[in-house]
Amino acid sequence: MSGLLEETRKERERFVAFAFAAAEIFLELDNSGKILFAGGASDRITPQGKSLIGESIDSIVDKDDIDIYHALVTHLSHKGRIGPLPLRFNTNDGRSIALRAFALNMPQQEGTHTFLALRSAPLGTSVSDSAVDEETGLLTQDAFMEMASSTMANTPSSSNLYMTTVAVDGFEEAKEKFGPRYMRQLLKRVAAHMKTLSVDGQSASQIGEKEFAFLHKNKADGEHLTNSLKSVDENVTLTASSATISAEGGDVSEDQILRTLSYILNQFCKDPKNVTFESLTNAYEDMAGAAQKRVTNMRSMIESGNFNIAFQPVLDLKTGDIHHNEVLSRFNNNMGDSTPLEVIRFAEDVGIIEEFDIALCHKAIDYIRKMKKLGTPVTLAVNLSGRTLDSGRFVDPLMKTLLSAKDIAHSLLLELTETTGVENFEKVEAILNDLKAANYRVCLDDFGAGAAGYQYLRAFNVDFVKIDGAYVQDMNAPGYRPTFLLSIVKLCNDLGVKTIGEHVENKFQAEFLKTLGVDFGQGYHFGKPDFTPRTNL
Repeated sequence: MSGLLEETRKERERFVAFAFAAAEIFLELDNSGKILFAGGASDRITPQGKSLIGESIDSIVDKDDIDIYHALVTHLSHKGRIGPLPLRFNTNDGRSIALRAFALNMPQQEGTHTFLALRSAPLGTSVSDSAVDEETGLLTQDAFMEMASSTMANTPSSSNLYMTTVAVDGFEEAKEKFGPRYMRQLLKRVAAHMKTLSVDGQSASQIGEKEFAFLHKNKADGEHLTNSLKSVDENVTLTASSATISAEGGDVSEDQILRTLSYILNQFCKDPKNVTFESLTNAYEDMAGAAQKRVTNMRSMIESGNFNIAFQPVLDLKTGDIHHNEVLSRFNNNMGDSTPLEVIRFAEDVGIIEEFDIALCHKAIDYIRKMKKLGTPVTLAVNLSGRTLDSGRFVDPLMKTLLSAKDIAHSLLLELTETTGVENFEKVEAILNDLKAANYRVCLDDFGAGAAGYQYLRAFNVDFVKIDGAYVQDMNAPGYRPTFLLSIVKLCNDLGVKTIGEHVENKFQAEFLKTLGVDFGQGYHFGKPDFTPRTNL
């Protein structure tokens, strides 16, 4: 009789778990992962001629998702219940099927059993293939921010929602000891843990080389993850630092949330070890409060075009003629006491630089046309952030602006800045090629300031390279040797690219650059920024 009661209790527990998940397939596993019970449409994932009973769960989970299942097992004792989590299974016809998994643990006399309910119903938020990194399964940063802002905006204030940023050290050690393939496999396992703990199993992203972020419902998930990563690999020691913030949207608009997320993720990537829960929370609150007013002011300024442009001449070092003027932005009191550079950096941090770049191009184009009508033609150069050219949202309006101004293309030089890096080189290369076909010329700004400049020079067909001013300023140091500067000049000469030296402050620097073979110079020695461009007339 007791045996019958025990079996009845088990059936009841199975039914409760099955009904809770509204599953199409239901599995019960022992603590070793062996299948004890299979119900529902389990024949869909049952190998032909076999029974699932007694089989290991690993044998029916798609090999590319084994890491996700193992992560699920790791975190189930902490979470108690996990799901929905996208998980692929092998089918009886040899293909793979994507299902949504719900898992929970139940204690039994012989140990804890895992109940796995599977269904094919889609999640509330659909994710396109282009928004997911093929290797890790994590969202791209842009896709993550859009999903996070939408989730936060639609989350009731009474519900818990958190965002944790994590910096993981140890990938380079894995690469040095065991090679790139091992490192990629380790990265995929770490990604599986992020996904497993995230909302709907998909609200996780790699936001930097070793930085990640994920949305979750339990505040303790962030700390739990950093502790769990220590035991992910037996051959490599992974260490992690993290910061968690409460991420409810409240009455803040989705657009404001998106810019807030952009800001705090950039802050974390810049210096993850010094970003704590307190500093990240403060940054979030600042953006949601006082700094958000700054965003509003800047957006209003961009939409109205209520900012000024100044001009600094760039001279031909051989002839002394003015080749063109660089356009420099100048802002009114609405942007406070911040310098123009600080305003631009802020615009990059909060994700509004793309709109500003387009507004600056409009202003430069209008100015060139005006001067042409007045009979005083000018050639100008404007800065474009790498983020603008790499943007899915803003590259079309940028291209529309520039391609509709082909009549003045020969008078507008586009300077690609390195402050915000390009990720999709092929996409940006195609954009720049289209612009060059329209008669625009392209310059790499601040070349030599970072490693990305050489990647840009290799990837993009450019006309000019503006050498970072630090190389020019170093000329005044005792014992100065122009080794690096000479290597840049030679490389550019070999590629047929003209060079511009910036921050030229005296005659000695100007003559030295000329002797080294640099083509053009810019700096206070030739002229400070002025609201009227200098010309050769």
